[in-house]
Amino acid sequence: MKDKSPSGLNEWLHFLKNKKFPVKAVNLSRLKTQIKRTEDTLDGMQANIASDPLLAFAILNEANRIIPNKNSEIKTPFHAAAMVGMNGIAKLFPRFAPYDIKTTQKIPHVAAFLSEIQTSYEAATIARHWAIEKLTSHEDDIFWITLFRDAARWLLWFYAYPTMMSIRQKIKQGEKASQAELSTLGCRIDELTVHLCSHWGTPQKVIESFLTKHIPNAKEMQALAHLAHHPDELPGFTEDKRLTILINNPLIFSYCANKVAHEASLMRWDSKNLPFFYRVVATVMHRRLGEVIHTAHLASTEAATLYNNGGKISLAQQLLDPNLFTGKNTPNQKTKVTLSPISALKKALSQKGDIDTKQKANLALKTIKQAIPNAQHSIIFKHSNNKVSPMFQSGYNIEIIKAILWSSQSSVFEKLSKKRSASHLSGQKLDNLLKDLPHTADQIIDTNSHLILASTQTSKNEMAIFWLETRTEFNEKDYKNLKQIVSLISHSTP
Repeated sequence: MKDKSPSGLNEWLHFLKNKKFPVKAVNLSRLKTQIKRTEDTLDGMQANIASDPLLAFAILNEANRIIPNKNSEIKTPFHAAAMVGMNGIAKLFPRFAPYDIKTTQKIPHVAAFLSEIQTSYEAATIARHWAIEKLTSHEDDIFWITLFRDAARWLLWFYAYPTMMSIRQKIKQGEKASQAELSTLGCRIDELTVHLCSHWGTPQKVIESFLTKHIPNAKEMQALAHLAHHPDELPGFTEDKRLTILINNPLIFSYCANKVAHEASLMRWDSKNLPFFYRVVATVMHRRLGEVIHTAHLASTEAATLYNNGGKISLAQQLLDPNLFTGKNTPNQKTKVTLSPISALKKALSQKGDIDTKQKANLALKTIKQAIPNAQHSIIFKHSNNKVSPMFQSGYNIEIIKAILWSSQSSVFEKLSKKRSASHLSGQKLDNLLKDLPHTADQIIDTNSHLILASTQTSKNEMAIFWLETRTEFNEKDYKNLKQIVSLISHSTP
């Protein structure tokens, strides 16, 4: 395994595009046997193909790759198998990586992979039921489109488990999924999926389920949700032509069901984000909100019966929790989610209201210790009335810090005290700056030092100056985290 995870869209594409599809060993072995036996037919293989999503996905992609007429795209794996034929299916075997569910289910990345697949089946079943309720006649297509739009996620969980766990933890701590993905992967998973699907030859409808040409953008989702604002009333109708087109495109069921299933799986059925998607679907179906929710719950019970692979507790089982909608937690449940250090700082500042510079600095230093572990030494100064004085420090000898003439002439501190700024210094750049630091401050700088300096106004007449130093090195994340901390304690004028 590589020590360094990929970063950015191109690196993740390179990492994943040629990865073998994980397939249950028993399913792959059975399919090989069926193909060898002359008496077996493709009809007899349907159950085996459908029982393993990546097996079905590979066959579907192959069929769409070889058909000459793109206007008659194949959307179901059964139709795809008929087009590819037994010989064509046999040629796909080298693309699969068999795994034994009995011996590997307890391995974290396999368990997470199976869990993600189960959530995708739940999403697909919800989308199918919504499509049936609207009488779209596309329910089978929508089922497979919804299922396969998660294919890239399955591979990420199987081949990049630690990275996906990092994203999940950030989301649980309150970070938006888009931000968590960008900060961890360097790209959005949806963006990565579209490129991978294009590489694999996936049906265009799966790709379209990600594109705002075919599904609503954020503003349009808000408009659709607003039409179902009153839960006891039927949603209103839109006069917007674009919204009317989107409402009549069944891909909206695929998109919303995917969001609902993943949100419920991660944050439970009582997540405050679910009603938004229910309202959108209520508008699309022109049904009351309760009917939409009932259909989603009913579909989850069907998914638990038909597609429970043991990867996780099903969404249907979660509905049986007697405390689900009461706001109470069972003894075995965590009462709260641990916030990230920066999120905790934000919460603390909002709860304390109007606090002075010293209190802000104290909270900031505590956050720095947690969010920037590379900072071996830290000082936070207060600048007021043309004087600079240390408020808090960590890691240095306190007597040395007291002996330094921090208010002496310094072009560096003068600049920091006049406007909000931040800079990361090391090597020759830091050496050149030493003479411009306060008198004798250079004694706490080592030849290997990295120094981050930052400042911000913390009250009407006061500035806070941050001094973070390490004998190893700071990375980009450290620098970014400090800027976030500085921003949070900044003084805002009414």
